[in-house]
Amino acid sequence: MSEHVELCNDSGRLTSKIDPPVGALYEDEDHCQGSGPKLCVAFVGMGSQHPAMGRQLAERYPPFLASIKENDRILMEVYGQPSLLDRTGLFIPGAECSMNASGTWSLNDVILSFAYLQISLWDLIRNLGFKANFAVGTSVGEIAMGYAAGHYDRSTTIGIAAAFATTMSEVEGNGATIFVAVSPRQAQLIIDDVLLQAGVTSGLWISSFHSPHAVAIAGTHPLIDALFAFLSNSKTFSDTFAVRLPQVGCAFHTPLMEPIEAPFKAALKNLDLDRKSDAGTREVRIMPLDSDYFWDNVLRPTKFSDIVQKLVHDEGDNIIVLEIAAHPAMKTCIEQCGARYVGLIRRPAADSLVDGSNECIQLLEAVQHLHDAGFRSELPLGVFEQALRLLGAEK
Repeated sequence: MSEHVELCNDSGRLTSKIDPPVGALYEDEDHCQGSGPKLCVAFVGMGSQHPAMGRQLAERYPPFLASIKENDRILMEVYGQPSLLDRTGLFIPGAECSMNASGTWSLNDVILSFAYLQISLWDLIRNLGFKANFAVGTSVGEIAMGYAAGHYDRSTTIGIAAAFATTMSEVEGNGATIFVAVSPRQAQLIIDDVLLQAGVTSGLWISSFHSPHAVAIAGTHPLIDALFAFLSNSKTFSDTFAVRLPQVGCAFHTPLMEPIEAPFKAALKNLDLDRKSDAGTREVRIMPLDSDYFWDNVLRPTKFSDIVQKLVHDEGDNIIVLEIAAHPAMKTCIEQCGARYVGLIRRPAADSLVDGSNECIQLLEAVQHLHDAGFRSELPLGVFEQALRLLGAEK
């Protein structure tokens, strides 16, 4: 194992009793050869999901739609769950979507739709002939991260997503999460003051370390409300950017998740978590992605900033981070960590929801950014150009 693999297996979360080296799962086997640009794909497990996500890509690019439908077939035929596509109308061109436009959905629908989208976006990137040197994940994004690394196949990936969706629904509404643009040290001082004023010793935690200047804080609803009030009335923090994340329907990555440990591990028990994907990328296996790993993912804070800063330290200007999510939630945080950023798709503005070219144009722009950074498709030129024409074709 090369030095860089050892460095990059520092935790994407805080260490625990199993001390899991998580966060960055694989690197290409010729990582130490040459000094060209290195691509890191980041699967981010946070919003903003929306009813139109992936729909325009599905209209224009048949391989993307085929991947979405295969995810759904597995959910139904292998795991006996109702079709996400039929039940919600997500993704399918021409279907009427029943999902709330605000993105405030049930945890079951958030997790399954995120897994579908991230799996199929990764399939699309691979279909266009691009490969990655690193894969990182945060929160439920680590489900698709394992798929992208070839650690397990599509069927297992959907099974993991179904296990997350089913069991996390049992604690839905147990708390709330906010994004706050402060340093981790400042965040802890704020938490301590709010707890002191409330006369309690727990109930608020840093749930995600996004960057040196941004964190997520999760906790009970009364204490989250108290935290907002504290920020508004504080001379020091009154101008601090803070926003509640309505897409996160529980206090994820905190001790408030402890009641679902037994059912969560039971839901994963019958899955083969070591079944490699035949179509996966070459990868260096860093650690077993077992039920303890995924439970740690549910219970403990994420440390996205640490792993991105480690990559920047190791690779310098060579590292490019491509965010694979429904919306570029981590753009600013990635740039604050010192990495160059490329987004894939983003949530459309309300007045552009009917724009049939929106996501496809965004994808073509991402391909151009990758090209400008020095990345080239491994497809024959004619095949690659044909794929791009599909994305740019008028309906």
